[in-house]
Amino acid sequence: MAIRPSDRARLARLAGPRLWDRRHEVQHRVALRERVRFCMLVAMLLEIESIDPEATSVARTLREARAELTAIPDTPELEEADDDYLAREDPSWIDDWQPKPRYRPPPRVEKTARGEIDRLIGRYRTDCKDMDITKHSVFDLFAWCLSKHGASYAEAAPECAKAAKDLLLELDLLPEEMTADDLERSILFLHDQ
Repeated sequence: MAIRPSDRARLARLAGPRLWDRRHEVQHRVALRERVRFCMLVAMLLEIESIDPEATSVARTLREARAELTAIPDTPELEEADDDYLAREDPSWIDDWQPKPRYRPPPRVEKTARGEIDRLIGRYRTDCKDMDITKHSVFDLFAWCLSKHGASYAEAAPECAKAAKDLLLELDLLPEEMTADDLERSILFLHDQ
């Protein structure tokens, strides 16, 4: 027997909050893990530039994200379960049955991370020669480190990956809490961007 559209809409209204709460928890943990990886990547790039990451916002952001992950507590099993959940979960059927507003504004062209990085790289290579790196965000520091290796993201990313691999060979230069496995994941993160 087929479900009537009115019943399906009622089910969607009832199921939506539960599904979105679960999905929000999973996405929050995944975002925290990505923030930790990104901060470790920027810390490694700062080490390549002979700058202590503890003097920048990277160390504080990394500590905050790690503390929040530790409070969950985050385990490899939970990380695998989150990845599986995000891979199989498709709550789009709820959106299909939610009431839609009559007017939908045209979609805005959003800034991409890569476009913003290219813009910042150009700025740091031309305008900002003397920059106080202790006052900038992690994202700005990432773009600043890339600007030292190339004129665009496509040019700088392979150079940074090569420099990071060279840094792996000199483990004496690494911060105490960063392991070689963490650096490998950070290098892979740089290639994925």
